Amino acid sequence: MQWKQVVTGLALLAILCAACSATTPAGPAATRATGKPAASVTNEPTPGAAAGRSACTPTGSVPAISPMRRSAASWPERSLLRQSPAEPVSDQVISPTTDTAYALTSRTRAPAQRPYILECTGPRTGGVHTGPRFSVGSLALVSGYLWIYGTPEPGSLPVISQVSQATLTRIRSVPLPPRPAGPGGPAFAAGPDDSVWIGYAQTLLRVDAATGAVVTRVTLPPGLGVSNVSADPARTTLYVSAARAVRGGFEGLVMLEYDARSGRQLAAASSGVLRYSVAGASLTAVPGGVWVSFRTGMLGLTVHLRRTGLRMIAPPGPGIAQSPASGPFHWRMFEVTAYGGGALWLANQLGIVACLDPRSGTVRASERIGRARQLIYSLQAIDPVRRAIYASTQWALVQISPPRRCWR
Repeated sequence: MQWKQVVTGLALLAILCAACSATTPAGPAATRATGKPAASVTNEPTPGAAAGRSACTPTGSVPAISPMRRSAASWPERSLLRQSPAEPVSDQVISPTTDTAYALTSRTRAPAQRPYILECTGPRTGGVHTGPRFSVGSLALVSGYLWIYGTPEPGSLPVISQVSQATLTRIRSVPLPPRPAGPGGPAFAAGPDDSVWIGYAQTLLRVDAATGAVVTRVTLPPGLGVSNVSADPARTTLYVSAARAVRGGFEGLVMLEYDARSGRQLAAASSGVLRYSVAGASLTAVPGGVWVSFRTGMLGLTVHLRRTGLRMIAPPGPGIAQSPASGPFHWRMFEVTAYGGGALWLANQLGIVACLDPRSGTVRASERIGRARQLIYSLQAIDPVRRAIYASTQWALVQISPPRRCWR
């Protein structure tokens, strides 16, 4: 896998877009899609990102990247990397802020695929730097650090390693409480004061990213397990989706709202259309609220809840479950969302990719993709500087330039 093509493409785009007027850099990226609603991405600046000279700056030549392809709806698209689901890549994240791509790759095609090698591709040259090996294969970029996590063996407790984004050195391990697993693996969200919220099972931990100290610990109400977490761009409010423990697994959805600094619970909600959730939800927090995406079976819903009280905001409104599954709020199989550049971004199985007003839900611009191989399975990053979004399709990592009216 030639990961150097990814960041080389980003670096060349930086040169091409040097005259852009926007000044706010993008932040963390989403992880690789898994075929279900993915973890949310809030692509706003992350204060206190780990500093220092990056190890991803080797010398080398710059390969060419594909030309921009313009669609009928004027969402130009550029393929940065051809890839296949069969290739031994466990997970990847992209940081437009530093023009760097990170990936966990496997050196074996055995069923377990372990160990995984952390690699980064540097700016300008496309040279690849190899880091340490890990026994787990999930990757997140939050609060200026890489977080590598997963379960080494079936039935074992998940492990989390904090890794320097600049040098790829392993900084520390973050211990998790020895509790039964929840409906999802560890979930991450940026917290205030260069901290990171980690949700797992019945526990929420706010960890100081500089020292590793746990500064806030929250236990969910009895019978609930963490599905996903997301913090608003101001890092003042933490949203948690949880599912109820039942014999044989988890079901349903309870939304929880916390003060992102103290961990004090502010609100809870489980009524209305939230009752249709099979188990938990993925979250994308925005100024003033949170967008919640969940499966209802083969179909799914994306709704908007208001901060402080978690009341639904129209659109999509209370009648969304009765509408046809043919739009951005009622969909088939999967939908992914992200926030950045003053817009909510979404893509789903229907082939819809769109930008919305994050507060009202009004669609600013949208496009329907015609071929299945072009479906967007994950939104990797939102870059308001270049007015671009980075996404993974079935066969490629692509950079898309949405219409100007998407950005605020």
